[in-house]
Amino acid sequence: MNKDKIIGLLQDGAYLNAIEYRFYHPSFRKGYRAMRSSDISFMAASRALGAQLVYNRETQTYKLN
Repeated sequence: MNKDKIIGLLQDGAYLNAIEYRFYHPSFRKGYRAMRSSDISFMAASRALGAQLVYNRETQTYKLN
């Protein structure tokens, strides 16, 4: 997945679970897509979104604010 696709999915309500490193969105067949912790596309998306992407310590997820 590229940066623009990840940003679009985040804007549509997707989130990343930092424990399992799974990207959740209803459009995925299994409901999630496994990602690697070194996924450069997600890092690029997080840099592009800046402060809009928020990390929740309790649920350990990344979501758009």
